[in-house]
Amino acid sequence: DCGCGIGGPARNIARFTRAQVTGITINQFQVDRGNALCESEGVAHLAKLVQGDFMALPFGDATFDGVYAIEATCHAPDRAKCYSEILRVLKPGASFACYEWCLTDAYDGSDRHKKLKKDIEVG
Repeated sequence: DCGCGIGGPARNIARFTRAQVTGITINQFQVDRGNALCESEGVAHLAKLVQGDFMALPFGDATFDGVYAIEATCHAPDRAKCYSEILRVLKPGASFACYEWCLTDAYDGSDRHKKLKKDIEVG
């Protein structure tokens, strides 16, 4: 889970699939909180969060069977570097799944569009 926050999706994937899931976030508070939740929800043996930068992933080449990111990599200062790191840690033939919000060429800077953009940013 690339940019995992406190690891909600990682815990759920681990719980429902019994897969080993590793999450990474830059924020140590989120790591500590997420790992405490993994423990309290009984999935710490399957899901763990680590502190690190997804621009320089602290994992060896070809480590993971899959990588996903949910509304996280859009915050990378250099998306090409971020996605290169993800590709590096994926095993050959493995998949990367991602969803992000983005602006398209239809964004016209109108007050309506500015409000929509701000509402997405704020949540």
